[in-house]
Amino acid sequence: MTALYRLYRKELRALAPFALLGMLLASGDLFVRPLTERHDESSWVDIAGYIEPTTESSSAWIWMVLAASIAYAAYPREHDEGTIALLHSLPIRPSSIYLAKVAAGWTALFAIVAVLLITDGLQSNLSPASLEGGQWRLGLALELAALQLALCLIAYGHALLASVARLFGLIPYVVLLLMTNILEDSIPPLIWADPTELVAPRYHGRSLVIPWAPLAAQASLALFAYGLAYLSWVGPAARVGRAIERLRASLGGKLVAGCAGVFALGLLALIALGVLVGGMPDDEEHEDGEGSAIVASEVTTERYRLTIPSDLRGRAEPLIADADRLHEAVRVRLGADVGPVLVADLTDTSAEHLGLTAWTTLRVGLAGERDPEQLRRTFTHETAHAFQHRLTDGRASSGATRFFMEGSAEHLAQAVVPDAEELARVRAVAVASWTRHRMRFEDLADDERLRARFDPLLVYPLGELFTAALVETYGEGAIGNVLRAMRRDGAPRDLPPRAYWEDTLRAAGYDLETALAAFERAVSREAERQRAAIDALPRLGGGVRGREGGSLVLEATLDRDAPPSASFFVQVRSGPNAGDTETVGVEGEVDPSNPRRVTFRLLAPLLPGGRFQILFSVAPGPRGWAFSESWQWASR
Repeated sequence: MTALYRLYRKELRALAPFALLGMLLASGDLFVRPLTERHDESSWVDIAGYIEPTTESSSAWIWMVLAASIAYAAYPREHDEGTIALLHSLPIRPSSIYLAKVAAGWTALFAIVAVLLITDGLQSNLSPASLEGGQWRLGLALELAALQLALCLIAYGHALLASVARLFGLIPYVVLLLMTNILEDSIPPLIWADPTELVAPRYHGRSLVIPWAPLAAQASLALFAYGLAYLSWVGPAARVGRAIERLRASLGGKLVAGCAGVFALGLLALIALGVLVGGMPDDEEHEDGEGSAIVASEVTTERYRLTIPSDLRGRAEPLIADADRLHEAVRVRLGADVGPVLVADLTDTSAEHLGLTAWTTLRVGLAGERDPEQLRRTFTHETAHAFQHRLTDGRASSGATRFFMEGSAEHLAQAVVPDAEELARVRAVAVASWTRHRMRFEDLADDERLRARFDPLLVYPLGELFTAALVETYGEGAIGNVLRAMRRDGAPRDLPPRAYWEDTLRAAGYDLETALAAFERAVSREAERQRAAIDALPRLGGGVRGREGGSLVLEATLDRDAPPSASFFVQVRSGPNAGDTETVGVEGEVDPSNPRRVTFRLLAPLLPGGRFQILFSVAPGPRGWAFSESWQWASR
């Protein structure tokens, strides 16, 4: 066992209390959360708030304080305990002492970050939250952990240098950090001097954007700080530390240190107060509600308990006034009883969905929807889901019924809050997809099969058209009757999709073949009615063109000219088993010299592997659904 290794172990033992404290701060909720919350109520975002996209990260300050505490336990501890002379008397080079202390500090910080990664991963995988779409992803978790560790190592280097002057060494750093946080909005280049930006997550689609340039700049400054710290503690500049030690030991030095400490703490308190006051949300109501903190208020109607952003109350008022009428309209069409009061959260800001519902709780994004009619339609759609959950008592086969659940909710939303133009756009995409892909009922009713071959969102337009055909054939009460048939006692489970629907419709008093014949007639009728709109949708074919720098370039060719307002998209996933949150999408650029050629650029690190699947889509206008081709395999 070498002297360097023995010294390294000695330093680890000295740092053990700091490491344990850091682990407790990072992962203490592992002991508290299971005792205070149901395991399925918390998503990864709730457990690990540091993954949320934000302009600043409060966790950065915790990491920097931990790094500084561990750095100050290196040389200052030896000087305070009087053991530094003993260390220097050992037959080991001063540079090896420095190396052992740095290595031990890095090890402690690595252990803290690793424990956070492991405990958050365990809790997230044991928490299948019912209302949140995003769950734990190993790749993203490792990237975030790497950035947190990078911040720790950067802060450790600066703290090691600051520890030469003890408290006085930290004061300039803290003042600089606070001033940078205050001024970086008005002086954007200062963001490069702010290490907290390294752990303020920003995303491109579902992938983390690594801040390579700021990371390189901060790492360079940290290496410089490590070098100066070496010179100050070990090299020719070590006499600076000894001079400071003699000054601190004298009476005058203690008085000066005390006065300076009081002054520094007062200055820091004033700066912190300025940051706090400057960051408080405005009491004024914002028209758009964008960029302001969400301050929620609660409103109660006869059928809902609504939580709304206070700064968007004006936008919410028409919906609040109409909410009970929408509830009653859905209830009548389903032939259901009134049921319990629904909890409606209108503060949702997810970019992945318009709304979510679980039993008697629904979420709708008020901030992201400016069209009051579309907002009412989305609210009605989610209210229909709440009725569906109650009428089926959760017994519906999700794999075989997803198209009907989404389609019937969409049909009810269109019936209660009609929009003929939007309905025509939705049905044009449904008919184009059904006829061009030569789809069958088994493709629609088997959700796993649908996801493997086609756009999973087809359950909405095709499900709506199927529901419309069912209602046209059997009457308005058919939706509710089918839902009740799903929950009946003695209903067989684990049937194949077609057999499941034959059994369910028979129990409701209907016939699947009759319903499918009506659906095919509806498809033919819509195809004839919207022939021009369907023919205007171009087909897209293409694949990987090559690499340009750090991007992979995909190219699609159109078989006809696209509508002037059309936009094009490609989705990329690792394979059929990939979840919605593991799919990356980007918009394409039309070649100015050839309007039938569209180029898509994806950052190579965002791609799931060497072999992956792509799905080309075209949206004919600024609003409405997009027509998608089938999933196809591609390689880098």
